[in-house]
Amino acid sequence: MPAVPQILLVPLEELGRAELKRFQWYLTAENTLEGFSHIPKAQLENTDVQDMVDKMVDRYKPRGAVEITLLILRMMEQNNLAEKLESKLREGNTAHMILTTQIDYEAVKIKMKSSLKEKYERILDGTSVRGHRKFLNDIYTDLYIVEDETGGVIHEHEIMQAEASAKRFTTEEIPLTCSDVFKVLSDPSRRNRKVLTMGIAGVGKTVSVNKFILDWAEGKTNQDIDFIFPLLFRELNSMKDKNYSLTELLHEHFEDSVELRSLPGGDGKVMFIFDGLDECRFPLNFTEKEKLKNSNEKTSVGRLITNLIKANLLPSALVWITSRPAAAHQIPRDYIDQVTEVRGFSDEQKEEYFRKYSDKDQDTAKKMISHIKKSRSIHIMCHIPVFCWISATVLQPMLAKGTSEELPTTLTGMYVQFLIFQTDQMKEKDDAKNINKKRKQDKAEHIIMKLGKLAFHQLEKGNVIFYEEDLRECRIDVSEGSVHSGVCTRIFSKEQGVCKTMVFSFVHLSVQEFLAAVYVFLSHRNKKKNPLYPNTVENRLKWLFKSTEAIYESAIGKALESENGHLDLFLRFLLGLSLESNQRLLKELLPQTVIRAVSVEKTVEHIKEKLNGNIPSERSINLLYCLNELKDDSLVHEIENYLSSGHVSTEKLSSAQWSALVFVLLMSEETQEKFELKKYRGSDEGLKRFLPVLKNTKQAM
Repeated sequence: MPAVPQILLVPLEELGRAELKRFQWYLTAENTLEGFSHIPKAQLENTDVQDMVDKMVDRYKPRGAVEITLLILRMMEQNNLAEKLESKLREGNTAHMILTTQIDYEAVKIKMKSSLKEKYERILDGTSVRGHRKFLNDIYTDLYIVEDETGGVIHEHEIMQAEASAKRFTTEEIPLTCSDVFKVLSDPSRRNRKVLTMGIAGVGKTVSVNKFILDWAEGKTNQDIDFIFPLLFRELNSMKDKNYSLTELLHEHFEDSVELRSLPGGDGKVMFIFDGLDECRFPLNFTEKEKLKNSNEKTSVGRLITNLIKANLLPSALVWITSRPAAAHQIPRDYIDQVTEVRGFSDEQKEEYFRKYSDKDQDTAKKMISHIKKSRSIHIMCHIPVFCWISATVLQPMLAKGTSEELPTTLTGMYVQFLIFQTDQMKEKDDAKNINKKRKQDKAEHIIMKLGKLAFHQLEKGNVIFYEEDLRECRIDVSEGSVHSGVCTRIFSKEQGVCKTMVFSFVHLSVQEFLAAVYVFLSHRNKKKNPLYPNTVENRLKWLFKSTEAIYESAIGKALESENGHLDLFLRFLLGLSLESNQRLLKELLPQTVIRAVSVEKTVEHIKEKLNGNIPSERSINLLYCLNELKDDSLVHEIENYLSSGHVSTEKLSSAQWSALVFVLLMSEETQEKFELKKYRGSDEGLKRFLPVLKNTKQAM
């Protein structure tokens, strides 16, 4: 029976003089091999291979000597010699050495599965402070996930993408379950290594990731994977200024992984999930030529991630990245095997959600579904699961108590009611604590305005997550506890990352956009300021005497200047707040609000003038949604009458009428199924204008 030292000699004696010297360097270098102490350099001077092996066995014991030899050989890229050593161990009665190492992997895997199951078996319904944790398996509804080849920079707001996605649920596409996201559809026996999953904010990307992890941890699917390491970009941001080895990074995030000195080899045995690329605040440089292959070498977090994606580091690992569409172009498609898209709820799944939400009162559920269908813009938004939650939060109590109050039919109305509901819930809790009525009203108004300022300034920067320094810029003192209680916790979430860094966000991007609009609206209405322009003396004097209509016109101009449409939904909300009905609701919430009955006719005319100009189709569609928020449908009615007349010719249409025609066709369920282009006589220019319709119909004729 060969002893361990004899077996170790087999691969080591094949090393050349320079390679052996390098092997010894690893043994003597401090802090190079995590989990192993170094051998003092003096002890290995003038030693031959046999003496070196004896020193290793003496210092690390037989099992440790095998582990460190395998580790160094792989770090030196002497994989053939490492495999030869493993083969020799299996041949003799010393096979227990290699099996012991595998048992250690198995023990760590069991502990990690248990921890991940505990972490992901429940999901938050609501916000991080006031929400209820429900079992994911009880409430999970399969989302519509499909293969997608979308690439490049996105030039439209996510809501526009949601509206387009809502029309693309087709029978020809094959939906994927989240557990099959790595499988090659044409050959399920094969799988992709690098997958990028895109989807707009709140559509269910993270929930899909959580379900994948939970099913694995419970032993249901993907059991050929040994380890899954889910990492959030919002947490990795706090580590951007330090250097880590991959092993150290994992130990920092996963307590149960500290026994792992190296990761198992083999095809797809290890999976890394990087969730929320759009929240990344450190550079990802894919042009760097120097390769990182050593998982124990310290470097920046960004470089670790790029080398995992480029397959320089752990080339056999699986990598799953999730991102909102606008950030997805940061990863070159050369490094991605498959792109998938989460499209949220189909029409049937929307209805299923409301039935589950009101499971004890199906009559109310039916009324909610019926009301949602009456407003095309609200029905489309319910394609996003988070918006279903916002709508249900507003509609269920209003319908349950049979109030005569008009149900919201616009996005602005829905969000004002959502904010009122959350504030009322906070007041009820304060009543139970006997908190003075004026004090709690002042507190709510004070924090809403501060959150609105934070929402607006971060929206301008394109940020959806914030840190303590961002809050301090808006004079929100985290230590006061204002962000830990009351209305704030109902629309604002906080999480503590692995480095004890607090991360904040609104419950959804649309809530941030709504509060930003409230802040801009009230800044001018109550203080005659326009936050859309720098806070200079000249601008303060300029806007002191400007009308409210001028604020709307300046906001329209800013939104049209945006390359990616990031102010589109903000603009809808801001214009929606010009309606007196919404202002009265806002005054309920913020008594200091000054209500002025302002005619929307000037704003409507200004929008129509812009529609007659040369603006991108995405911006023109959004302006028509703005008219919807203003409850002006004159342009749409004009086109509908034109279509019903039977004289369909596009040669004499103005730009505004063209935009309205495309808008009406996009909203038509009939057009989603079939679009008869031949009906519309016109020019080549007209054909170009119909491209959005052609893109979103199942059949063009």
